[in-house]
Amino acid sequence: MLQEMSDVTLVRRDDIPSMRTVVVDGIEHWLGHVKDFTKNASLTQFLPKDNRISMAWVRLEAGERLDEHIHPVESMILMCEGGARTLGDVRETMNAGDILLVPPGKLHGFIGMPPNGFWGLSIQFDSRGLYEDITDPWATFTSELDQRHGNDNVVEKLLRKNEEYMERFDKHRLFAMVRNGLLDDEGIRRRFLDCFQVWSNYFQKMVLTRAITSKQKGFEELAWLHLYEELGHNQDLAKSRDDLQTIFDPLLEATCSWFASKMEHIGEAEKVVLSHVVVEASATFFYKHVQPALAQSEVKGHFDVHSVVDDGHVEMGYAFLRKLSIDDGSALFEVQHQGWAMLMAVMARIADLTVHNAGGAAATNAEQDSRHAIADAVAI
Repeated sequence: MLQEMSDVTLVRRDDIPSMRTVVVDGIEHWLGHVKDFTKNASLTQFLPKDNRISMAWVRLEAGERLDEHIHPVESMILMCEGGARTLGDVRETMNAGDILLVPPGKLHGFIGMPPNGFWGLSIQFDSRGLYEDITDPWATFTSELDQRHGNDNVVEKLLRKNEEYMERFDKHRLFAMVRNGLLDDEGIRRRFLDCFQVWSNYFQKMVLTRAITSKQKGFEELAWLHLYEELGHNQDLAKSRDDLQTIFDPLLEATCSWFASKMEHIGEAEKVVLSHVVVEASATFFYKHVQPALAQSEVKGHFDVHSVVDDGHVEMGYAFLRKLSIDDGSALFEVQHQGWAMLMAVMARIADLTVHNAGGAAATNAEQDSRHAIADAVAI
């Protein structure tokens, strides 16, 4: 909901404090000027809590350089004043009015052009700003990229790619909203848990379907162990509440059910990837962000348990995959990509239903909500 302001307010660019450097993996990198909109009190008050757009002014003097780097989210840079030479995958001249579109994981950087460098707007959608949290910036520079990339086998490349997916998922707007107090309201918290119950139920169906469709020795044992350790957690969650409301939302239903249905059609190694490398890895971030907000609620037990045990389920899958000899990992990478995209859509739909449908009211624009959820998934 939009925060009310009593008066028209002019926010000058100089009213927003600048960040000049950022430390990534212990190395300090020059940014020029980055003026994140959330660092100004008036802008923070004015922007809605569930804002889907993050914005920051960026500035390089003539000759100043922002080294080549990548982000785990898509970014749009709008050139407002002056000009720059782009670095990385595209090497062109940008002038006022030009827009650079940078997908996740694509190399880019800038050099300010004479005579005055440039001012631009850096915009991200459905995420927090790239440097909004200076202790956890969204940037990996070429020096760190060079160190990460070696002659790994298929499994190590898959697990390294998973780090990129996890980093993006960790910054999902649902978690930012939770940290900003989304679940402080009882009605909103109840709606959130109703939506989460749908995902919890389908997660149980996924691990059960995996177990009963696994036939190969070793894979079957892992599947049943996973089921044994997860069995009934959705029922325990439901029984811990006396205000549970069953909801049906077509988009939430479709995205959640995809995981169980996928288990009927993919290979044994792919099931390990989807169950442990994707879903269980996502759970570690979900519970990390949500558990503190529910520490005093009736569902505390469920969230306390999962904030501890899911790391072990991730490692269970990692260790199993590292024992395999895999020559062609194309199917594994594909199910990894699809799984993370679907999880982004699940969380986006939960966010939309929680914010716009709290208390059971009809969504203000269900079609628009669906488009945003789909965009979350496609962007990954």
